[in-house]
Amino acid sequence: MTNQPQQPQQNKLEHRCFPQPGDTSIRVWRYLDLAKFVWLLENKKLYLSRLDLLNDPHEGSTPPFVVTLRDQQLCEPDDKQLVTLMQNLTQQNRKATYINCWRIDNAESEAMWRLYCPGDSGVAIQTTYSKLVDSIQSDPSCYIGCVTYIDYESEGFPPNNMFYPVMHKRISFGHEHEVRLVKGLIEFNVTPGPAGPSGITLDWSPETTVDAVYVNPYAPSFYHDVVKTIVRKLAPTLESRVIWSPMRAAPVY
Repeated sequence: MTNQPQQPQQNKLEHRCFPQPGDTSIRVWRYLDLAKFVWLLENKKLYLSRLDLLNDPHEGSTPPFVVTLRDQQLCEPDDKQLVTLMQNLTQQNRKATYINCWRIDNAESEAMWRLYCPGDSGVAIQTTYSKLVDSIQSDPSCYIGCVTYIDYESEGFPPNNMFYPVMHKRISFGHEHEVRLVKGLIEFNVTPGPAGPSGITLDWSPETTVDAVYVNPYAPSFYHDVVKTIVRKLAPTLESRVIWSPMRAAPVY
């Protein structure tokens, strides 16, 4: 069984499970520790993590609200096999789907610095939504869109596409303002089986896609020079785009 049908490349932004922002010139951000940033520049690839290995155990799951409705509709003894099949499909989908996460917002996020760049280090790479879309156009099986945040106890989504669980999260995560790059393995089992690799990669060009590399505002003064040195060696044309986060500015009284 296929995870989702192959669609023409030009329909990448028309998939019903992947909402698009009203303004595609809006900025997007990816906050990285230094090791991940170096890996990105050296390999010129984006790393997509397997969905079931993310920190939130509800990733890719079915909201209780939807489960209640399903159980009400499929309550006959003959329906039990169908319910089991649906549960297996959902669990297998979590093991066959890979994502790369960005934050969509024209402003930086202090919370994201704290969450993803601990120890007063790391960087945030910033581009625009449209450039991010362009950067993955060569892969027709990779989709992009904005995550929808809902109350899992009182809201749900249609059960007819396995990307819906991937592109919804609990409303308590709404502060993330997340954009996801999503790539599903073409084949997966409808009965429990081995999971795919823990991660996959996607060819990507930092030098043509990234507009700016923001240095952690809480980093020591020498850290900016360290980041510039790394960038100079691995992605020379990006060096002039390495800047301190504006959050580092001293207060004015």
